[in-house]
Amino acid sequence: MKTWLFNPFKFIAGNKALWLGTGIMLITAVLCLFTHEHLDGIIDIHIGKEVPSFVYFIEPFIDWLSLLLPLYIFGRSISTSSIRFIDIAGTSALSRYPVFFMAVLAIFSPRDVGPPDKLLTTLQNNPAMMTRLVIVGLLMLPFMVWTVALAYNAYSVSANLKGSKAVWSFVASMLIAEILSKIIISLF
Repeated sequence: MKTWLFNPFKFIAGNKALWLGTGIMLITAVLCLFTHEHLDGIIDIHIGKEVPSFVYFIEPFIDWLSLLLPLYIFGRSISTSSIRFIDIAGTSALSRYPVFFMAVLAIFSPRDVGPPDKLLTTLQNNPAMMTRLVIVGLLMLPFMVWTVALAYNAYSVSANLKGSKAVWSFVASMLIAEILSKIIISLF
């Protein structure tokens, strides 16, 4: 059971993982469309203003592609094994499935906090809203960690990397992906 939760990539990769991961990203995008949640970073989720419907559908794919490209480039550069793009693409797509649970949890976060520049004041004046926000945030934290653990395992298995090379190249990929996804999504 532990392997299926944290490293399903030993059993499913390539096209199957890509189709399953893409399906989960689409389901998550539909949920985000109805709840006005934005996946505006590789492990970020925020309640936001309404935007054209297509934006909700491109956000998860921008996040995924922003991580996929650095992982593939680093994997090809430092692994001594033959690496298939489809394996990195599929496993990294599937590794994003805990984001769906984050989107479900975000439904319970406060929605009426006002403009971002007044958020702190609003929360200070409304302890119940602050409590709700903290609880939802704490409940999301394990899913964020799970997403990162899955992404690392997807990369490690698909690129056949272990040890410090795997860790530093994964961390660098995450940083690049977060910056890249924020920049691209901000254009929409």
